[in-house]
Amino acid sequence: MKRIIAILLALILCVSVFAISANAAMPPVVFGDLNLDYKADILDATLIQRALVSPVDFSYESQLRADFDRDGEASVLDATWIQRKEANMTIPEGFGGEGYADIEVTSFYADYDSGRAAVGVPVTFTARANCGEKGSTYEFYLDGKLVQDRSEKNTFTYTFSESGDYDVSVKAYNRYGFFTIRKYSNFDHYHHDPYGEGFFYKDFHVVDDYSYDALSLVGVSWIDLMHSDCPGIDVHAVGGAAPYSYSFTIPDMTQSSLYFGTDVECYQRASDHQGWELRYDDDNQPYLYHDYSEENTVFIPLDMFAPRSEHDVMVQVKDADGNLTETRTLSFNDEIMIG
Repeated sequence: MKRIIAILLALILCVSVFAISANAAMPPVVFGDLNLDYKADILDATLIQRALVSPVDFSYESQLRADFDRDGEASVLDATWIQRKEANMTIPEGFGGEGYADIEVTSFYADYDSGRAAVGVPVTFTARANCGEKGSTYEFYLDGKLVQDRSEKNTFTYTFSESGDYDVSVKAYNRYGFFTIRKYSNFDHYHHDPYGEGFFYKDFHVVDDYSYDALSLVGVSWIDLMHSDCPGIDVHAVGGAAPYSYSFTIPDMTQSSLYFGTDVECYQRASDHQGWELRYDDDNQPYLYHDYSEENTVFIPLDMFAPRSEHDVMVQVKDADGNLTETRTLSFNDEIMIG
């Protein structure tokens, strides 16, 4: 009988690990639900008690699910509170309830590309996770070793002392503690498996030396420029000292109605969402400004401008030493975009 219970626990705990790692829309997690039937009841209380004394490994993910009283750990108290709930006894507010295991790392990139990162040059890796809500936290790993503890900081900077290939990974958690892991990669570094089993990713490649030129813009391109109410501009720079920061300016707002009457409120909603700020120059003329940040993509709230009005977007990049690129200007109106 004990052997059967141990096998049952092992299967439940393994299923739990699989369930939270699937990258798909999943039903909510019911805290206290260890047997994954979407309710916390006497069966779960019994399994929690047995799992705590069982030789079967009680996984991190299973402990999150078993934590009925939400105190950060699975214990016999969780089983006790579930038993009280099932007996219709009073339990503290906030115990049990639902959470979500879904979390996905939507991007993970470096300011120096693989093969262009040189020994002795600091490289910054940036991860962005989406779990449908705020509160993501991140850990970073190098060749499987934790190199930056879990925190809200989504960047990790490292100076490689030797050339070679490195496994750089990020583990992103949502606010409930469930996580996903992603290895560094980009479009140029995945290759189709010749046996048809999917894709695999190359390690981050560091070279002994790489010749960096002066800071300059190498690409300013539109995203969804045709028939979009909010097209984007994607900017790339090379040379200088990474990381880079980007600024965007839309001068001469006189052809727009954004700053008249209630249109200010309409514009403010768009600026809050897109990161734009309404400013005034020395002649009290309005313009839009997107301050220097490491975000190299900006979106234009085209539907907030007067119909058929023409405007410019001025783009400039600054490196870590304060060097500036030349200013690149793009023109647009509500029907046409010109690079």
